[in-house]
Order: sequence, then structure tokens, then C-alpha cells
Amino acid sequence: MKTEKISDVLQGMDVNTEDAIVALSDKVWEIGELSEIKKQVSDTVFTFHIVANVIGICKGDGWQAIIEENTKMLPYISHAMYEIGLDKIGEATENIEQIFPLNIDVFALDEDRLCEVVNFVRGSREGKYFTITMEELKGYTSEERKQITAKYSEVCEKLEDATENMWGYNSPDNAGWGVVSRYLEKHLQDNFWK
Repeated sequence: MKTEKISDVLQGMDVNTEDAIVALSDKVWEIGELSEIKKQVSDTVFTFHIVANVIGICKGDGWQAIIEENTKMLPYISHAMYEIGLDKIGEATENIEQIFPLNIDVFALDEDRLCEVVNFVRGSREGKYFTITMEELKGYTSEERKQITAKYSEVCEKLEDATENMWGYNSPDNAGWGVVSRYLEKHLQDNFWK
């Protein structure tokens, strides 16, 4: 059984710096996929990891990048936000996988089929680079698809609006990292591993 603490991993780094947050998250990513990470690290570390990555991705590419390119993270976001004390974001992200308003389990899709679903809900025009091949998508009328696209855009926009002031680089709270820094400071002596 590994007894390493979060403070051991950070080796005296100041938790109020982006460098410490990145170093800890990088250590977690060394484990592999999210499912494997969840099995191996403590709940505290997993919560930190999800929130730190959501904030980092939002800062760089916004919520659509989380939803479309980091789909495996979706089931864990709401719980992690509640755990770290961001109840409004926790509430806003409950059942976030339903942002894909279709009768499709997006977590069970391979990368190509997920890309097709994303293109569909984004309203991408069929043509040279995008063709609807999934039977589940072919049954929607153009009007239904417009409604799906509008709902998808609306949810993405609401998430962006809810977090822009909190996590932007000009945020007064340690450039958006304050909530993560405070969480780490509180949990430095927690176990890194399960």
C-alpha cells in the first residue's frame, strides 16, 4: 500500500502557483486513462484532477473542448465541482452528458462515432468532411436538428457565462486557480493514492 501524501508529490511547491497545480495534475495523468486514475488515486486527488483540468481546458479552449474532446471527463465534473465548493457549477453540470440531446450513450461511442455526434449537434453541414452514417441520427428531421443544435449552443453558452469571470486569466482569484489552490492547501496531508 502506497502512503505518499499530496505534499510529498508537491515537494514543497507553493500551492498558489499554476506550476504546482500542473505538476500534480501531470503526476496523475502518468497513471493513464481516467477510469484507471479513479481506481488508483484518493478521492481528494481525483476531485482536484477533474477540477484542475476543467479549469485549464476552459481557460484554453472553453467548455466545448471539454464536451467534445474530453467526453470521458463529463460524468465526474458535477460531483467534483460540488466537492470543491463550486455548487453553482456543480448544479450547472449535473447530467451534462445530456447536452447531447439524443437517445445515444455518448460514453459508449468510439472516437469516430463521437465525432459524428458532435458534428451533428453542432449543426455541421453534410459534405466533403462530414456525412451522417449513424442510423440513430438519420431519423431526425432538419427542424429537429435545428432545435438540437440550438439547445447544444445554449447550454455551452450558459456554461461559458457561468465560469468566465471565475476562471479567466484576468480573474482576481489567482488567475482562476484560487479555488484549486485553497483545496490543495486544505488537503496537503491527504493520501495521494487510495
